[in-house]
Amino acid sequence: MLIVLLSKPDQPLHWWRLERDGQIQEQGCDPLSVLQGRFPGARIRAFMADGVNLLRATLPGQRAAALKAALPYALEEQLSQDLDELHIVMGPRRNDGRISAAVVEQRLLEGWLAQFSAVGLRLEAVLPVVAVPADAVPAAGLRVQRSPWPQDSRWLVTDSAAEAVLLESGMLPIWLRKRVQELEEGQRAVELAGEQAAELESSLPAGVAVSRSDQVVSLPRLLGATEFNLLCGPFAVSMAPPPWRALRPALLAVAATLVLAVGWLAAERMALEQQRDALQARIERSFSDALPGERMLDPAMQFRQRLSLAAAADGQASVGQLLYALYAAVGQQQGAEVRQLRGGSGELEVELKIATFADLEQLRATLAATQGISESLLGADSDSGAVTARLRITRSGS
Repeated sequence: MLIVLLSKPDQPLHWWRLERDGQIQEQGCDPLSVLQGRFPGARIRAFMADGVNLLRATLPGQRAAALKAALPYALEEQLSQDLDELHIVMGPRRNDGRISAAVVEQRLLEGWLAQFSAVGLRLEAVLPVVAVPADAVPAAGLRVQRSPWPQDSRWLVTDSAAEAVLLESGMLPIWLRKRVQELEEGQRAVELAGEQAAELESSLPAGVAVSRSDQVVSLPRLLGATEFNLLCGPFAVSMAPPPWRALRPALLAVAATLVLAVGWLAAERMALEQQRDALQARIERSFSDALPGERMLDPAMQFRQRLSLAAAADGQASVGQLLYALYAAVGQQQGAEVRQLRGGSGELEVELKIATFADLEQLRATLAATQGISESLLGADSDSGAVTARLRITRSGS
């Protein structure tokens, strides 16, 4: 649970992060934008430092709906503003039979809600800083102590017959004299809690029973207050989780599917790129073997140009016929490989790699048996268990 103190608009906010048992885990003072980045989606409960008053009204016992409807009119004499400008929240019925209530200006509450909404944070509850726990209220009279809220120099006064208030030091003596006179004879007692409260004893009227105590209301106890949530009525917010949370399993499944699909596509692309590179290497090797010394630009077009030039030089037969006869014979001879190929207007010079001399003679016989083709052996050598031979293939009669 994240607790923030709403003090002044557009100023850094004091915040506390509580454990499940209510102990303070960490605290700080940061702007709203920093809190949004540090605690995204956190449950936030806010305490409003100024602008909220706690009052009591006398209402006969009725149903809750009737009490809420009658409460604003019962408080009207205690308020200085138009009821249409105020947001009134009904609290519990106190021991004296009266109904407690929190009163805040609507524009003030709307301003804070707009600030949190602008940075993407959602308030779960807004409470007044004077909403003290019930067990912190004295059984009789008044209890005065320094405000435990940070950077707050006011005095916190809890009253057995009224709601708690925060008062400035200059107003406190006057307020205490007036309030003590309103108490019944047996209730005129003031408890000064904490060492700093001892200085107030001289400002109290005569005849008031004064006692001292070290048991002040601590800040962690105030942070655990839950009465008077101002986010009700027209300001009510849903405590249900955001709608997208119900779709979390489906979103996770979609995300996992997308990750797998992207991984599969990446693997397919890598395999295709490897095949492309291997094919490109084979094309370059074949081109350099067929046309050594020539720069490869467009292999298919360059081969067509060479063949068309050879065909134009001699109308009887083209070099393409010689190539066809060569590769037909090589294809029939297992283990034969064309290592280098050089072409002219009517002849081809071929460097072959073949398994044995017998295989070489069989390939030559196949070429010689081809109509219109003659071949001649330019040289042969045996190296590492294979035979390298150079042949010249020409058209018959050339």
